[in-house]
Amino acid sequence: MSESVEGPPAADKADAPDQSSPSKLAETLVDSGDAQRADNPALRLLSRIEWVLLYGTALVLLLVGAVVLVLTVAEAFRGNLAVPDRLILVIEDLLLVLIIMEIFVTVLASLRGARFMLEPFLLVAVIAVVRHILSLVVRLSVVQTEAEVRTRLVELVVDAGVVVALVAALVVNRWSTRRHTDD
Repeated sequence: MSESVEGPPAADKADAPDQSSPSKLAETLVDSGDAQRADNPALRLLSRIEWVLLYGTALVLLLVGAVVLVLTVAEAFRGNLAVPDRLILVIEDLLLVLIIMEIFVTVLASLRGARFMLEPFLLVAVIAVVRHILSLVVRLSVVQTEAEVRTRLVELVVDAGVVVALVAALVVNRWSTRRHTDD
């Protein structure tokens, strides 16, 4: 008897979720082989609502990022602060734009059917902590009491520790991802 090699049976092919377009979100269930759930009208409706909300979120994030960028540039030229203080505030605002755009890219990846990615959130967290460190530095430049200075310095040490932990998490995530794709 000769056995032909045809590849996986049709049921196995149906088990593989199709994430090629948002219109097939109902098919990307945890158990996408369950045809009853994929044909469920309520589930299709919820999937379409999710799709609309993701597109709306992406659009709002893009608009907010653009507005913050325009306001940052305008404030950089008409601010009444000293140049070093103004530069620090501009950098803080640009980091905010970067945070918004990282979240935007994550939403776009979700719309394209990508799996959940941890790295963009870690990057956003690092940027947010660096932004907080910059604001602490600005506050330290203003004359304060000794107790306030001590509090700000403790905050800086804690923020530095958080940055180190987040960067370590990024390294582990990248190592894990690379190791997983090499297998």
